[in-house]
Amino acid sequence: MSTLVSAEDFDYSELTRTYMGVFYSQKFDEFLNTSQTGFAHTSAGIELSLLLKSLYTSLCFCTFQLTLFSFFRSIFKVLYQPRSYCVPINERMEPLPKGFFSWIAPTLKYSINYYLSMGLDTYFFVRYVSILLLFFVFIGSLNMIILIPINITGSSDDYSASGLDKLSLSNISTSNVNRLNSHFVMGLITIGFFHWLLLYEFQSFVKIRQSYLLSDNHKESVLSRTLLISNVPPYLQDVDVLNKVLDVVPGGIRNIWFLYDFREIREEVQEAKEALYYLEYVNIKYLKRRLYSMLPVRLLWFWPFKPYVFKTGDMNEEGSKKSDIDKISFYPPIYLKSIKIPKIERYIRIRLPGFFRILLLEKPVPVVDWCLRTLAAKHRSIDNKKMLLAADQIKKHNKVFVEFNTQVGAYIAHQCLLSQIQGSLDSTIIEIHPEDILWDNIARNNTMACLLEKYFVSLMFIAIILLYVVPVSFIGLVSQIPLLTKLIPSLSWIYKLPEEARETISSLLPSILLATLTDIVLVVFRFLTYFKGNFTGSELEIDIQKWYFSFLFVQQFLVVTISSSITVIFKQIFDQPTSIPILLATNLPKAATFFFQFIALKAFSFCGNNFLRISSLVLYHTYYKLNDKTPRQKFNRVTNLLKIRWGSIYPVYSVFASIGLAYCIISPLIAIFVIFILSLSLLYYKYALRYIYSHINESDTKGRLYPVALLHLYTGVYCLECCLIGIFFLSKNDNGVCPMKIQGCIMCVVLLATIFGNITIYARFVKHFSYLPILSDKQYRNPEVVDRLKRRSKVEPEESNSSDNTKNDLYSNQNLLFLHPSFKYEYPKVWLPEDPFHISEYLINEIENQVAELTGGSTRGAIIDANNHRLKISITEAPPDYK
Repeated sequence: MSTLVSAEDFDYSELTRTYMGVFYSQKFDEFLNTSQTGFAHTSAGIELSLLLKSLYTSLCFCTFQLTLFSFFRSIFKVLYQPRSYCVPINERMEPLPKGFFSWIAPTLKYSINYYLSMGLDTYFFVRYVSILLLFFVFIGSLNMIILIPINITGSSDDYSASGLDKLSLSNISTSNVNRLNSHFVMGLITIGFFHWLLLYEFQSFVKIRQSYLLSDNHKESVLSRTLLISNVPPYLQDVDVLNKVLDVVPGGIRNIWFLYDFREIREEVQEAKEALYYLEYVNIKYLKRRLYSMLPVRLLWFWPFKPYVFKTGDMNEEGSKKSDIDKISFYPPIYLKSIKIPKIERYIRIRLPGFFRILLLEKPVPVVDWCLRTLAAKHRSIDNKKMLLAADQIKKHNKVFVEFNTQVGAYIAHQCLLSQIQGSLDSTIIEIHPEDILWDNIARNNTMACLLEKYFVSLMFIAIILLYVVPVSFIGLVSQIPLLTKLIPSLSWIYKLPEEARETISSLLPSILLATLTDIVLVVFRFLTYFKGNFTGSELEIDIQKWYFSFLFVQQFLVVTISSSITVIFKQIFDQPTSIPILLATNLPKAATFFFQFIALKAFSFCGNNFLRISSLVLYHTYYKLNDKTPRQKFNRVTNLLKIRWGSIYPVYSVFASIGLAYCIISPLIAIFVIFILSLSLLYYKYALRYIYSHINESDTKGRLYPVALLHLYTGVYCLECCLIGIFFLSKNDNGVCPMKIQGCIMCVVLLATIFGNITIYARFVKHFSYLPILSDKQYRNPEVVDRLKRRSKVEPEESNSSDNTKNDLYSNQNLLFLHPSFKYEYPKVWLPEDPFHISEYLINEIENQVAELTGGSTRGAIIDANNHRLKISITEAPPDYK
């Protein structure tokens, strides 16, 4: 028999008789005790042939997707290599060769140092995957070489595991229990190597982050010197007063931006932009109609090579045709007045489509007339708001952006308590990108209602993590075709399909639905995280990283691994923490084979789906062609490259690595599958980050996601240690004696040492996550340097405070960098495509004559092509008002 005691030998029902029984309900327990719990045990003991058969469909589909990607890559360059064509010339990447697989070798050879140009989050993610790959290649290979032969030969005449479990610790019988000493030694080596690598990476993180932040380019940037200060009392909301208060900070102040009430001007700008869209759209619609009627059929094939030039005598005729566009009518959109939710200080504004005016029995209005009147009115209103801003007559919120003259001064202010009064100037954020600010959150006051809202969202996160098993259990019905057809008789046609097709449906469909459900949860998490009141997108990414990792680890590892209900799991954690090793030791070994399949399927689906991007490919040929009605729309879609959100990417690989760590001793074969998915992921991200994703990331956290991701790996180490403790104390020989008690006790000490190490490492490095050293104390260890500094201090005169000369005109000289984007709105320029009859130029002149603010319209950069008897808009340059 096996050295391990099965889970059935333990009755966890006694846990319900403790104080936690106050919160326990039998109906609630039955509600959560779904078939998904412990689902991984169904894969225990399967043969290699069955594993390969289950992966065959995914492998074929992934190969097909990669083949299509290699073929389409050189055809749809805007989709698969946008950074080589859709960005300014000085930012473009050199296109890859056109060969079928010629993109692989150049992609792999890129050094990770290149990705520093895309921000610290990007660089450290590539480093994270690379380090994990190195770890599992080294320690995984070592464990496989040593432990797999021991496991295979660990059976006896009385007991032998089945299938792939022969390669794991589960194959060791009671007569060979002493072989667990090898697992004990390799466990110590694995844990020791993990901590060495972790310390090395933390030290490297500190050096790289500090070098990046202290570089000349970054040190001189406005972002490194600007501080957001919250809870500014009314008496300090004055430039002169605030400047005097902060004058104690070394270096002085350069700029101050108050947070003005932007709600009204934002609404005006939104309506003005929509009016501009309708104006350009209706003119282009009219232009196409005129071209269809004026272009000869033969010219459709040759224009613009032989353009027809407007004759002088045709101007009057065209002038009469100009009246046709004035007759085009529509129902304008309805903008309802903003509704304020007083306690939490949020506004809700509803925009209704124009067809609702039919219910009000209103008549349609001419499009051009409505657009011109709206633009003129909104521009006057926006100008008035700007004049009030210049006169400092707009309401201020209790936040302020302060730009210091030096980076050192900004960080000193960031690390100091700026006021003696509690609750005043007590919250600061540094390194904020102006385009990363969540304006609706930053405009709220820190009230008790806002604090309660934040904690309520956290409770919702916990509820989602715990109750996620409920919808998953319904998805599990899809894999049971007999039960599914009994519930939905109309699906009985499935039995007419071949058996292989039914097996494919029952295996693939649940995976697709689960992936979709997980994506929905991520969307919900992002939506709820916004309501936690984060001021910037970078703060939101840090928050989402922690919650999303918790969700993935609980649902993709614990729930499918442990054979008890979810309520029993948490009752056991709270009531009897010392029995956790027993729970893990009796459940983890049985789920090893499931994670082989799970990680391999994830690797195939990730590789195929992300490289091919089938949804983007379909949208590119369908929706986008119908939706791009103006050159401006098409330009914005093509040039606004995808931006990666690292807060939801890091946790995925932290979970994979944690699973690998938890099983690297129990079932060393897991290393092959972890290495496989890490290799494919590294290949994809090296390609995508260089050629697909935007190189600008406004929500860059300056690397703060990386140490959190490293600390998340401790969950895998704790699972490994607790499981080994349970195995060592439960393993018995033929005489019923437990010979591994000493090893179990030592592993308990290792667990305590790991906890101590975790706390110590965090306490040692946590300040380096957000702060910056202002002293280069290492050089002061050299006596020669100290003497040189002493001599210099005697001869150098004292520097005068240059900031005094600019105190009086701080406000008048400040730029608009940290003001709401609506205050930076400028008059737009109408952009119409060039046509062979110069109709667009005539339309632009007519518009400029009616609205004085619309000047400088242009047809440059856009042209109407006649392709296969269809008029198609092509973009060659940016809009005339593009900045």
